[in-house]
Amino acid sequence: MKRDHDIELGVVGAGHGLHGEVVVHLHNPDSELLVAGCTIRLAMPSGPAKILKVAATRTAGKGRVVAFEGFDDRTAAETLRGARLMVRRDELPPAGEGEFYYDDLPGMVVRLTDGTEIGRVTAVFRGATDILILDLKGRELLVPCVAGFVAEVGAEAVVIEPAALEEPD
Repeated sequence: MKRDHDIELGVVGAGHGLHGEVVVHLHNPDSELLVAGCTIRLAMPSGPAKILKVAATRTAGKGRVVAFEGFDDRTAAETLRGARLMVRRDELPPAGEGEFYYDDLPGMVVRLTDGTEIGRVTAVFRGATDILILDLKGRELLVPCVAGFVAEVGAEAVVIEPAALEEPD
């Protein structure tokens, strides 16, 4: 599994208040990776990437409110809107027991709960409900990454419930 590439942690939204803070929408709202003192790369919507240091962060109703060093007013902060927060995969901590990074799933074997290998994960679509895109030996299947469809995500395979193969009525 390739681990020397960048992955996206979230996206910068609108400015917050008058003192240079922005709302950041993390893909994992429970993530503890974005903390004061850390350095992060922002892939800007246009122009070169920016390497910024996080001055402060706090949880808010619509996401995480973040202040970056050098951005002291709303006008400056608004220039960051739409930037994607990127981090090198090899700088992330190892996934804990029962945890996984979506970025690691493409290429992973897909099995049924009885152990039958049926295909591979080709991609993950991030939305209101995250969707695994599977290649079942030439047939594409979209499976919500939720209990009842995905039984387990392990280090070697994604295990899905047989119900995930059933056609909706």
